[in-house]
Amino acid sequence: MNQNNSNISIEYKDTIAIISLNRKPINALSVDFLKRIKETFLELNSNNNVRVIILKSTLPNFSAGADLKERSIMTQNDSYAALDTFKDCFNAIQDSSKITICCISGYCLGGGAEMSLCFDFRLGAPDSIVGFPEVSIGIIPGAGGTQRLQRIIGYSNSKYWILTAKKFNAKEALSFNFFNKIVDNDNLLNEALYISNMILENSPIGVRCAKKAIDKGFELPLKDGLIYEREQYDIAVNTKDRLEALDAFINKRKPKWSNK
Repeated sequence: MNQNNSNISIEYKDTIAIISLNRKPINALSVDFLKRIKETFLELNSNNNVRVIILKSTLPNFSAGADLKERSIMTQNDSYAALDTFKDCFNAIQDSSKITICCISGYCLGGGAEMSLCFDFRLGAPDSIVGFPEVSIGIIPGAGGTQRLQRIIGYSNSKYWILTAKKFNAKEALSFNFFNKIVDNDNLLNEALYISNMILENSPIGVRCAKKAIDKGFELPLKDGLIYEREQYDIAVNTKDRLEALDAFINKRKPKWSNK
Protein backbone atom coordinates (compact mmCIF):
# COMPACT_ATOMS: atom_id res chain seq x y z
CA MET A 1 0.00 0.00 0.00
CA ASN A 2 1.35 3.40 -0.93
CA GLN A 3 0.17 6.83 0.08
CA ASN A 4 1.40 9.99 -1.61
CA ASN A 5 1.21 13.54 -0.33
CA SER A 6 3.03 16.01 -2.56
CA ASN A 7 6.70 15.81 -1.57
CA ILE A 8 6.12 13.00 0.93
CA SER A 9 5.24 9.40 0.19
CA ILE A 10 4.51 6.48 2.53
CA GLU A 11 5.05 2.82 1.78
CA TYR A 12 3.88 0.06 4.11
CA LYS A 13 5.67 -3.25 4.66
CA ASP A 14 3.45 -5.10 7.11
CA THR A 15 3.87 -3.16 10.38
CA ILE A 16 6.67 -0.94 9.04
CA ALA A 17 5.91 2.46 7.52
CA ILE A 18 8.57 3.96 5.24
CA ILE A 19 8.36 7.71 4.74
CA SER A 20 10.25 9.13 1.75
CA LEU A 21 11.05 12.83 1.41
CA ASN A 22 11.28 14.25 -2.10
CA ARG A 23 11.30 18.04 -2.06
CA LYS A 24 13.79 18.91 -4.77
CA PRO A 25 16.55 19.75 -4.88
CA ILE A 26 17.74 19.26 -1.26
CA ASN A 27 14.66 18.66 0.91
CA ALA A 28 14.80 22.22 2.24
CA LEU A 29 12.49 22.42 5.24
CA SER A 30 9.84 24.97 4.36
CA VAL A 31 6.98 25.71 6.75
CA ASP A 32 4.50 23.79 4.60
CA PHE A 33 6.88 20.82 4.24
CA LEU A 34 7.39 20.65 8.00
CA LYS A 35 3.66 20.75 8.64
CA ARG A 36 3.16 17.83 6.26
CA ILE A 37 5.94 15.83 7.91
CA LYS A 38 4.33 16.47 11.30
CA GLU A 39 0.90 15.43 10.01
CA THR A 40 2.41 12.25 8.60
CA PHE A 41 3.97 11.27 11.92
CA LEU A 42 0.82 12.07 13.88
CA GLU A 43 -1.20 9.96 11.45
CA LEU A 44 1.18 7.02 11.72
CA ASN A 45 1.37 7.34 15.49
CA SER A 46 -2.39 6.84 15.69
CA ASN A 47 -2.22 3.80 13.40
CA ASN A 48 -2.24 0.71 15.62
CA ASN A 49 -0.98 -1.47 12.77
CA VAL A 50 2.31 0.45 12.55
CA ARG A 51 5.14 -0.44 14.93
CA VAL A 52 8.18 1.04 13.16
CA ILE A 53 8.61 4.24 11.16
CA ILE A 54 11.57 4.66 8.81
CA LEU A 55 12.38 8.07 7.30
CA LYS A 56 14.56 8.39 4.20
CA SER A 57 15.15 10.67 1.25
CA THR A 58 14.65 9.77 -2.40
CA LEU A 59 17.15 12.52 -3.26
CA PRO A 60 20.97 12.38 -2.99
CA ASN A 61 20.80 14.54 0.15
CA PHE A 62 18.79 13.91 3.30
CA SER A 63 18.14 17.60 4.04
CA ALA A 64 20.27 20.73 3.92
CA GLY A 65 18.09 22.38 6.56
CA ALA A 66 15.70 25.30 6.57
CA ASP A 67 14.44 26.81 3.34
CA LEU A 68 16.62 29.94 3.36
CA LYS A 69 14.85 31.42 0.32
CA GLU A 70 11.61 31.30 2.28
CA ARG A 71 13.33 32.69 5.37
CA SER A 72 14.82 35.62 3.43
CA ILE A 73 11.40 37.14 2.80
CA MET A 74 10.00 36.51 6.29
CA THR A 75 9.29 39.20 8.83
CA GLN A 76 10.65 38.72 12.34
CA ASN A 77 7.24 37.50 13.50
CA ASP A 78 7.12 35.06 10.58
CA SER A 79 10.53 33.71 11.63
CA TYR A 80 9.33 33.15 15.19
CA ALA A 81 6.27 31.32 13.89
CA ALA A 82 8.45 29.22 11.59
CA LEU A 83 10.60 28.15 14.53
CA ASP A 84 7.47 27.02 16.35
CA THR A 85 6.59 24.96 13.28
CA PHE A 86 10.02 23.32 13.42
CA LYS A 87 9.59 22.52 17.10
CA ASP A 88 6.07 21.15 16.64
CA CYS A 89 7.24 18.86 13.85
CA PHE A 90 10.30 17.61 15.71
CA ASN A 91 8.34 17.04 18.92
CA ALA A 92 5.84 14.92 16.98
CA ILE A 93 8.74 12.70 15.88
CA GLN A 94 10.40 12.64 19.30
CA ASP A 95 7.14 11.81 21.08
CA SER A 96 6.14 8.98 18.74
CA SER A 97 5.37 5.72 20.52
CA LYS A 98 6.68 3.85 17.48
CA ILE A 99 10.28 2.82 16.93
CA THR A 100 11.79 5.42 14.58
CA ILE A 101 14.79 5.04 12.28
CA CYS A 102 16.36 7.80 10.18
CA CYS A 103 18.34 6.90 7.03
CA ILE A 104 20.81 9.65 6.14
CA SER A 105 22.85 10.20 3.00
CA GLY A 106 24.51 13.29 1.58
CA TYR A 107 23.99 16.57 3.39
CA CYS A 108 22.28 16.50 6.77
CA LEU A 109 22.69 20.06 7.98
CA GLY A 110 21.04 22.57 10.30
CA GLY A 111 17.34 21.84 10.65
CA GLY A 112 17.82 18.53 8.83
CA ALA A 113 20.36 17.44 11.44
CA GLU A 114 18.08 18.68 14.21
CA MET A 115 15.26 16.57 12.80
CA SER A 116 17.46 13.46 12.70
CA LEU A 117 18.19 13.87 16.42
CA CYS A 118 14.53 13.10 17.17
CA PHE A 119 14.80 9.49 15.98
CA ASP A 120 15.61 6.39 18.01
CA PHE A 121 18.30 5.34 15.51
CA ARG A 122 20.33 7.10 12.82
CA LEU A 123 21.93 5.14 9.99
CA GLY A 124 24.41 6.97 7.78
CA ALA A 125 25.70 6.39 4.27
CA PRO A 126 29.44 6.83 3.61
CA ASP A 127 28.78 10.09 1.74
CA SER A 128 26.96 11.70 4.68
CA ILE A 129 27.97 15.20 5.76
CA VAL A 130 26.50 16.24 9.10
CA GLY A 131 26.70 19.59 10.83
CA PHE A 132 25.08 22.49 12.61
CA PRO A 133 26.20 25.65 10.76
CA GLU A 134 23.78 28.01 12.51
CA VAL A 135 26.34 30.10 14.43
CA SER A 136 28.11 30.84 11.13
CA ILE A 137 24.99 32.72 10.00
CA GLY A 138 24.38 34.47 13.29
CA ILE A 139 21.82 32.19 14.97
CA ILE A 140 21.83 28.96 16.99
CA PRO A 141 20.26 25.54 16.47
CA GLY A 142 16.97 26.69 17.95
CA ALA A 143 14.66 23.78 17.13
CA GLY A 144 16.04 21.49 19.81
CA GLY A 145 19.57 21.06 18.48
CA THR A 146 21.43 22.44 21.48
CA GLN A 147 19.46 20.14 23.78
CA ARG A 148 19.09 16.92 21.81
CA LEU A 149 22.62 16.81 20.40
CA GLN A 150 24.26 16.79 23.85
CA ARG A 151 22.00 13.93 24.90
CA ILE A 152 23.39 11.88 22.02
CA ILE A 153 27.06 12.83 21.65
CA GLY A 154 27.72 14.39 25.07
CA TYR A 155 28.00 17.81 26.70
CA SER A 156 31.46 18.91 25.58
CA ASN A 157 31.23 17.24 22.16
CA SER A 158 28.00 19.09 21.40
CA LYS A 159 29.79 22.37 22.10
CA TYR A 160 32.55 21.35 19.70
CA TRP A 161 30.05 20.52 16.98
CA ILE A 162 27.84 23.58 17.40
CA LEU A 163 30.34 26.31 18.28
CA THR A 164 32.76 25.44 15.46
CA ALA A 165 29.97 25.00 12.88
CA LYS A 166 32.18 22.19 11.51
CA LYS A 167 30.78 19.69 9.04
CA PHE A 168 31.57 16.07 9.86
CA ASN A 169 31.93 13.17 7.45
CA ALA A 170 30.26 9.83 8.09
CA LYS A 171 33.21 8.21 9.89
CA GLU A 172 33.65 11.25 12.13
CA ALA A 173 29.93 11.33 12.93
CA LEU A 174 30.06 7.63 13.79
CA SER A 175 33.03 8.18 16.10
CA PHE A 176 30.97 10.73 18.05
CA ASN A 177 28.04 8.25 18.23
CA PHE A 178 25.83 10.51 16.13
CA PHE A 179 25.34 7.51 13.84
CA ASN A 180 24.53 4.06 15.13
CA LYS A 181 26.02 2.54 12.02
CA ILE A 182 27.42 3.39 8.58
CA VAL A 183 25.93 1.44 5.69
CA ASP A 184 26.51 1.62 1.92
CA ASN A 185 23.93 3.80 0.18
CA ASP A 186 22.40 0.87 -1.68
CA ASN A 187 21.86 -1.05 1.58
CA LEU A 188 20.73 1.80 3.81
CA LEU A 189 17.03 0.97 3.69
CA ASN A 190 17.71 -2.77 3.89
CA GLU A 191 19.70 -2.23 7.08
CA ALA A 192 16.86 -0.18 8.53
CA LEU A 193 14.45 -2.98 7.66
CA TYR A 194 16.81 -5.55 9.19
CA ILE A 195 16.94 -3.63 12.47
CA SER A 196 13.17 -3.16 12.32
CA ASN A 197 12.56 -6.88 11.90
CA MET A 198 14.85 -7.74 14.81
CA ILE A 199 12.79 -5.42 16.99
CA LEU A 200 9.50 -6.74 15.61
CA GLU A 201 10.39 -10.26 16.76
CA ASN A 202 10.07 -9.03 20.32
CA SER A 203 7.04 -8.30 22.47
CA PRO A 204 5.21 -5.19 21.22
CA ILE A 205 4.32 -4.20 24.77
CA GLY A 206 7.83 -4.93 26.02
CA VAL A 207 9.39 -2.82 23.27
CA ARG A 208 6.95 0.02 23.85
CA CYS A 209 7.48 0.03 27.62
CA ALA A 210 11.27 -0.21 27.27
CA LYS A 211 11.36 2.76 24.90
CA LYS A 212 9.21 4.82 27.27
CA ALA A 213 11.43 3.90 30.23
CA ILE A 214 14.60 4.89 28.38
CA ASP A 215 13.18 8.14 26.99
CA LYS A 216 11.56 9.31 30.21
CA GLY A 217 14.34 8.07 32.44
CA PHE A 218 16.93 10.07 30.52
CA GLU A 219 15.20 13.26 31.63
CA LEU A 220 14.97 12.27 35.31
CA PRO A 221 17.34 11.88 38.24
CA LEU A 222 18.36 8.23 38.64
CA LYS A 223 16.11 7.68 41.66
CA ASP A 224 13.03 8.92 39.79
CA GLY A 225 14.07 7.09 36.63
CA LEU A 226 14.19 3.80 38.50
CA ILE A 227 10.68 4.40 39.82
CA TYR A 228 9.40 5.07 36.29
CA GLU A 229 11.23 1.97 35.01
CA ARG A 230 9.41 -0.11 37.64
CA GLU A 231 6.08 1.31 36.50
CA GLN A 232 6.79 0.26 32.92
CA TYR A 233 8.02 -3.15 34.07
CA ASP A 234 4.79 -3.71 36.00
CA ILE A 235 2.80 -2.92 32.86
CA ALA A 236 4.80 -5.37 30.75
CA VAL A 237 4.90 -8.22 33.25
CA ASN A 238 1.13 -8.25 33.80
CA THR A 239 0.19 -9.14 30.23
CA LYS A 240 -0.92 -12.18 28.27
CA ASP A 241 2.19 -11.78 26.13
CA ARG A 242 4.40 -12.28 29.19
CA LEU A 243 2.64 -15.61 29.91
CA GLU A 244 2.94 -16.51 26.23
CA ALA A 245 6.67 -15.81 26.32
CA LEU A 246 7.17 -18.09 29.32
CA ASP A 247 5.17 -20.89 27.70
CA ALA A 248 7.11 -20.47 24.45
CA PHE A 249 10.40 -20.67 26.35
CA ILE A 250 9.37 -23.84 28.20
CA ASN A 251 8.15 -25.50 25.00
CA LYS A 252 11.10 -24.28 22.90
CA ARG A 253 9.08 -22.40 20.33
CA LYS A 254 8.79 -18.82 19.15
CA PRO A 255 6.17 -16.76 21.01
CA LYS A 256 3.05 -15.57 19.19
CA TRP A 257 2.47 -12.02 20.34
CA SER A 258 -1.10 -10.77 20.81
CA ASN A 259 -0.13 -7.28 22.05
CA LYS A 260 -2.29 -7.89 25.13
